[in-house]
Amino acid sequence: MFKVLIVDDMEVFRRTLKRLKLWGDATGFMIVSEAVDGRDALMKLEADSYDLIITDIRMPNMDGIELLRAVSEKRLCPVTVLLSDFAEYNYARQGFLYGAFDYLSKPVDEKELERLLERVKVHLNETHEKEEKLKNFQIIDENDPFPAKELRQVVTLLRGGNDKKAVEFFLRLIEKARFSYDVEWSIILIYVQSAMNEMIDNILDSYDWIDKYLGIDLLKKTDYAGCTNLEELKPLVEDSFNRIGTVIGRLVGRNDNKIVSQVCEYTLNNIEGSISVKVLSEILFMNRSYLSEIFKKEFGITLQEYITVVKIERAKRLLLDDKLKAYQVAERLGFKDTEYFGALFKKYTGSSIQNFND
Repeated sequence: MFKVLIVDDMEVFRRTLKRLKLWGDATGFMIVSEAVDGRDALMKLEADSYDLIITDIRMPNMDGIELLRAVSEKRLCPVTVLLSDFAEYNYARQGFLYGAFDYLSKPVDEKELERLLERVKVHLNETHEKEEKLKNFQIIDENDPFPAKELRQVVTLLRGGNDKKAVEFFLRLIEKARFSYDVEWSIILIYVQSAMNEMIDNILDSYDWIDKYLGIDLLKKTDYAGCTNLEELKPLVEDSFNRIGTVIGRLVGRNDNKIVSQVCEYTLNNIEGSISVKVLSEILFMNRSYLSEIFKKEFGITLQEYITVVKIERAKRLLLDDKLKAYQVAERLGFKDTEYFGALFKKYTGSSIQNFND
């Protein structure tokens, strides 16, 4: 049963929410505690663990956005849902910068909440699976040719978009393993397959949006077992690392600007939603022209062009993975004119949608 913490300064609302029939076996979620404001909630979160926080935005002492920020920084709970009325919608959107899962309007509709809980359940189960995989990333067996510390260096290079250096470093590890361990080449390849998949999972944990643009499952299906030597293995490693490095380099770049990073993260996670320079400036409470100027200075292209690049990158995956038609992809990405979308796709990829889909 997933544990829920309700945070609201109005007792009547907490009581009403608790009386809904969806709690318990019906959804797998149970309200186990309540808090009257953000400070009260933090005390409870530090004393016990919860799977979901449902919190009001406007509260005394510490409001919902401040609570969400603290929860995000301290990693106190995996999922937070904000409560707001329509008038607070713009303020509620700020919460997405601090990792809010979603928001609910007051008064809460039971059916809407039930649908939200289903999505939260899927997210929590996926998060749990990732955590289990990350535990396996600690490759510390003395007979393992790839120590965890060295694999983390490869991952760090990939996160920085330095795929060529990552390839060189990992190939040196493989070369070292060939001469340092008394095992057959086929056994080394088993370790290579395992290490590659674990490093890919680690990248996914750092960039939870990356699967929308990379196709993690397809990447992990790369078969290294047929390689008879390092020369045959090298191009496969290069291809996998290049795909990762290219996506990271193109979509988040190598900048340290916090504002630009926030823009990239929000855009990448919400590219199929209502996304525009106007929306981003409102979320960040910044002037559109100033935000665009900062972004171009740091990223090298205009913010509008960046949004287009992200849409095209997402379109590639929708065409390849989901096998959607051009008009379906255009619709999902907010293009009303399919022909215009096709022309834009060809401009950025050099290929028509028809040829790309084939």
